Amino acid sequence: MKFIPYGRQEITQADIDAVVEVLKSDFLTQGPAIESFEQAVCDYVGKRHAVACCNGTAALHLAALAAGVAPGDICIVPAITFAASANCISYCGGKVVFADVDDTVTASYDSCRAILEKYRAEKHPVKAVVTVDMAGNCCDRKAFKRLKEEFGFVWISDSCHRIVPEKDCGGPDMTVYSFHPVKHITTGEGGMVVTDSDELAENLRLNRTHGITKDHKRFVNNSEAHDKNGEINPWYYEMQTLGFNYRITDFQAALGASQLKRLDRSVLRRQQIVEIYKKHLGECKNIAFPKVSESGIHAYHLAIVLIDFEKIGKTRAAVMKYLRENSIGTQVHYIPVPILPYYAEKANLGELPNFETPNSMCYYKKALSLPCFPTMSDDDALWVCEHLKRICE
Repeated sequence: MKFIPYGRQEITQADIDAVVEVLKSDFLTQGPAIESFEQAVCDYVGKRHAVACCNGTAALHLAALAAGVAPGDICIVPAITFAASANCISYCGGKVVFADVDDTVTASYDSCRAILEKYRAEKHPVKAVVTVDMAGNCCDRKAFKRLKEEFGFVWISDSCHRIVPEKDCGGPDMTVYSFHPVKHITTGEGGMVVTDSDELAENLRLNRTHGITKDHKRFVNNSEAHDKNGEINPWYYEMQTLGFNYRITDFQAALGASQLKRLDRSVLRRQQIVEIYKKHLGECKNIAFPKVSESGIHAYHLAIVLIDFEKIGKTRAAVMKYLRENSIGTQVHYIPVPILPYYAEKANLGELPNFETPNSMCYYKKALSLPCFPTMSDDDALWVCEHLKRICE
């Protein structure tokens, strides 16, 4: 039996041809393929602006900068996510407050409301809320839209696990995507922020490229920008803020644009694999599945099961070892961010607020991610079911 990883990319001949075409062109970076990719994503998700960059973490950082997160600002992040969702706030000097998750494993409305009310009462309103489309599931978008209207925070949706049309749920000021190889589409490494705001898009683009602009409408040093006849000097540019080199390349963008064309098929196949899991594992008394949100499409970047390891009398490590011995790769998504040493130490020192997240800790004790990617066969999924049931009996 061939080894079945928990996730993997799919590269087709069309993808290869798209990349080769750019490699033979005049531009490897800062060329037309990037704008074409950005426009294609805008058209797909229904947003006015898209800003592509070098990875999902950079995209989150750009979003936090555009949100105006500054040293000391309080920002909310769910406890169950990859560290980057919190790190983007820390990069800006903000203080991360970890919210609990609900049974969809996304940010709990009740937990977030309690935090928002506490800091409003203390005259220190929350600057930004980062929600996470965990595993491809989304939070209660309508409820969080109401929270945004009531409390006035900037809403960043970490949608690195999910790319779907945004018009069906709306709400976030900025939505962030990742194009890592195990995600729905890949550019090798890559990320993107989409928004409807002209102002936010301008900030995102400025910070993506060193804080430098060549837009003459934005120039502030007119004596340097213009010659004696008032014409724009052709070499001139301005660095207007301390930005970053977060650019993506044209050949990466070409790969992403090619992959985007089969995104719907990719999501559908992931959904089919999870249906096989639910059909064959759903009646196992020691195995459960996280609740699916009613707010939008579940894109199933990850196929997560919840196993009562205490009841089966086996550790998670033992279960993972057995599955690996039978050619099945698994992973845990994620260790709760508040217990990672960097954030735990800051909480212990009183540098970060510390709120209880019992649902997150309960989830973490049971979570296991099963293989789920578009090129998996039904037989692969059934093989996983057979061996997981065997070890969990």
